[in-house]
Amino acid sequence: MPEPMTLLALFQKEFALQDEQVKQLQSSYFMQGISLMDAFEQISITDENRVLHVLADHLQLPLLEREDYPEKPVLLEGVSMFFLRKHSILPIQVESGRVRVVVNNPLNLPVLNILGNYFAGMELNLCLGQREEIRTAIDRLYGTAAREAEALSRTGEGGLLNGDAFEEDLEHLKGLAQEAPIVRLVNILISRALDMRASDIHFEPFEHSFQVRSRVDGVLFDLDQPPKTMQAAIISRLKLMANLNIAERRLPQDGKIKLKFGNRDVDIRVSTVPTIYGESIVLRLLAQEAVDYNLASVGMDPQQLSVLEELIERPFGMILVTGPTGSGKTTTLYGVLRKLNNITRKIITVEDPVEYQINGINQIQVKPQIDLTFANALRSLVRQDPDVLLIGEIRDKETADIAIESALTGHLVLSTLHTNDAPGAITRMRDLGIESFLMADSLLAILAQRLVRVLCPHCKEAYPAREVDMVRMRQVIPDLPASVTLYQNKGCEKCGYTGFRGRQGIFEVLRVSETIRSAIVAEKSAGDISQIAFKESYRPLLHHGYRKVIEGITTMSEVLRVTSLSLTE
Repeated sequence: MPEPMTLLALFQKEFALQDEQVKQLQSSYFMQGISLMDAFEQISITDENRVLHVLADHLQLPLLEREDYPEKPVLLEGVSMFFLRKHSILPIQVESGRVRVVVNNPLNLPVLNILGNYFAGMELNLCLGQREEIRTAIDRLYGTAAREAEALSRTGEGGLLNGDAFEEDLEHLKGLAQEAPIVRLVNILISRALDMRASDIHFEPFEHSFQVRSRVDGVLFDLDQPPKTMQAAIISRLKLMANLNIAERRLPQDGKIKLKFGNRDVDIRVSTVPTIYGESIVLRLLAQEAVDYNLASVGMDPQQLSVLEELIERPFGMILVTGPTGSGKTTTLYGVLRKLNNITRKIITVEDPVEYQINGINQIQVKPQIDLTFANALRSLVRQDPDVLLIGEIRDKETADIAIESALTGHLVLSTLHTNDAPGAITRMRDLGIESFLMADSLLAILAQRLVRVLCPHCKEAYPAREVDMVRMRQVIPDLPASVTLYQNKGCEKCGYTGFRGRQGIFEVLRVSETIRSAIVAEKSAGDISQIAFKESYRPLLHHGYRKVIEGITTMSEVLRVTSLSLTE
């Protein structure tokens, strides 16, 4: 960074400044930290392009024009759009340990320190740009939510949101939530999340801030950080859209929103829970056209797909899909239903909630508040003469008993469990109180799955596998060649500079053969069953994950992330 007087001398020469103007510029810009153009406007200089040219020449920094800004936003975790717009900062490229940022004020050391800390370990390359061009680019790339928040927080409307007394004025709050600035802001946030291919939007209140984040390909990114004073109005607007009770802040509530953005019809599932700093709201974005129910496209390898397609044609038995929340279990089961859905079969589902409607299938929403539980619904459904039953989740012994009984009496039963792997489902069913011989007679197969982010095909980079990679992969796939080419994420405009676009499943399929049935009846442990199944072509999740790494579909770190292993293990 140059000495202040050196740069002052250049400005004095370029603009023929008087001594008084130099002193004022030194005080306001170099000492008080006033923004670049505000400081020059105080001394009656408004030619920003000329000012920036002096800075660019002296600091040896490139000066960007309007057409130099990217077409797609850079997705960043934990960065407030309000902060970027306030300080006229725009990250425009992140790749290979280097980040490129356009700024208007390259001498603002506190802000540069914040950037340096955020991008710690990366090379920070600065470019210069005009203040309004940077802000226009932020609005174009990230929506105008930051600008709406900034404007509203300066107005009386924003001030009205302060104070506990206003919190009790429900009619006032309801009116404010329906006014144009709040309506626009909420619509902008939802539209931006859809443009980012987000699956969820999180509105999170904290003591001194109100944070909005979106989940893209399973990872949370910062969407915006409106002023804390807008929290009550934004939450009330969302609750009104979902037809929820805005006066009820002590209990969780659930609702739905149907919206149309352009040509997109979007169903939104809304969940509210009270926290110590206000209500937290999560929107699950269910864009019908974004879901592919094709079983062949979920990511199974041909052998796994062949086994599953054969088993789902059986007239009776049970198939379980296991994995944590958000691992794609429902999508896999909907893919099975789509393949089975024809005029010769009656298919009934019991779900909590019903996320997607499928023509030709009878779908039932569980409602515990009126005692319509999984178990109670299933008791009636077996008298509805179904061929196929989908149970959203087996949570208790009662549901498990009915599912087993249905599978043994001529129905194909599909359901999910929360276990880490396929053999673990057998232990989980025992814990629920299911007899081993009943499991052995009813189970056809158990699938375990996770979702991994897929490398962007436009920017992924090849590299020879390191020795540590080869050692790790050979522990699971012993017959690897001497050298393997792997790929890493780089980042480009098409993937929002994350290096990933979309997700695929990795699977393990445990087919319940006669040998496995005998092991279940003998009450063998999950570890013993896993070893027996390994001899019959069963392979764990890591095996399929590493195959996708070798094929260049995903990265080693991504597979280890979703299988709960660390890179240092």
